[in-house]
Amino acid sequence: SSHFSSAHAHEACRVGPPAMSATILVDDLETYISQYGTQGAIQRLQFIASKTENKDLKIDAGKLCLDMIKRTTNAKAYGEVHASLKIWTEGSDAVAPSFDSVWVEATQKQSTILKDLYEQDLHVAKVQQAKDQIRTAHTQLINHCIEQGEFSLALKYVSTSREWSTEAAHIFQTCMTFIRLSALLRQYTDIQSFTSKAQHTQGKEQGGQSMIHAAYGLYYMTSGKFKDAALSFVQVRQQDLTGPFLDVLCPQDIALYGVLCALASLDRNEVQAKLLDSSSFLECLDLVPQVRDLTLDFCSCKYAACLSSLEKMKEALALDLHLHEQVSELCQQIRSKGIVQYFAPFMSVSLHSMAAAFNTDVDGMQAEVARLVSKGQLDAKIDSHKKILYMRQRGMRIREWRPIRTRCGSARTS
Repeated sequence: SSHFSSAHAHEACRVGPPAMSATILVDDLETYISQYGTQGAIQRLQFIASKTENKDLKIDAGKLCLDMIKRTTNAKAYGEVHASLKIWTEGSDAVAPSFDSVWVEATQKQSTILKDLYEQDLHVAKVQQAKDQIRTAHTQLINHCIEQGEFSLALKYVSTSREWSTEAAHIFQTCMTFIRLSALLRQYTDIQSFTSKAQHTQGKEQGGQSMIHAAYGLYYMTSGKFKDAALSFVQVRQQDLTGPFLDVLCPQDIALYGVLCALASLDRNEVQAKLLDSSSFLECLDLVPQVRDLTLDFCSCKYAACLSSLEKMKEALALDLHLHEQVSELCQQIRSKGIVQYFAPFMSVSLHSMAAAFNTDVDGMQAEVARLVSKGQLDAKIDSHKKILYMRQRGMRIREWRPIRTRCGSARTS
């Protein structure tokens, strides 16, 4: 089941562009963000607004963020985003929404009353040593802090609640809350330690294992361990990503991150087997046709088309909260992987045909190939006079040549 509302799903089908493009196609920003939990959506909108140089997109993300914040009790963030919007709209046709002081005052007042009430509940429960009530009071305070965007304070309450969580289901829930808050704070190392704890907990809720794979994938990807990330993401079932976990990742993220990490680290046959031949991963991929087509191109040896699509996505990828720091490394590794696999079926290849296939000039192609040879990723030698690349280990590769050649017969000219 997709996490679009039916209206949004209909809109996405009608408009045409896949949701991935939403970070560039402003009309689609609302559809893109509708797949996340409220806190995850706010976090992503704030990130897009702060990073993009596109003024219209900055303003639209800011306005949408302001609307989302009013679903919470985070009056502080409301004031900050509103102040930014006033700056961004100066000298443009766009107008910043008027400051809702009534909402801010009422929200602050109500939040203070609730916090005192929840702390009183906790105190009474501790005096009575009532374990269930203590845990309930902690949960109230944790949710209250999350509502206010005070994630570090929420983590402190989660830590103190652990001694009262003795049943397996409660321990698992505590681990998942730690993972959610660590993702909202972008403290990726903490995600790894609590994912490991969750993995070894009995009594996981239904879909728990998928969330564990997704969390591991996020940790590995942000650590630059792309193969481990890919192998984690491909085990996620999209229907299992629900509830508070949607503040961390949604099925569209699994498709996008899974594909990029797989293309950068797995060979073509593995990509085919683990991604395209997996019915559960295909369900995620179908949410992002752009990414699915890119994967199909890679597996069909249509490297120019694959890399060209990737290049067009780069601007959007740079606005992705968790992915942005890995974008250039991932794209470089995918390109290198394509070059190595393009050459695999042949005894020798003209650098001219390779340059055409990879959308570059001959000198640029020669430099790329030389770099791959020097790093030991390509077992070949270059005739720089004739502009030909020769396979070095003739005997070993000739056995592979026929099956791969048949599969990718168009490789020489794709």
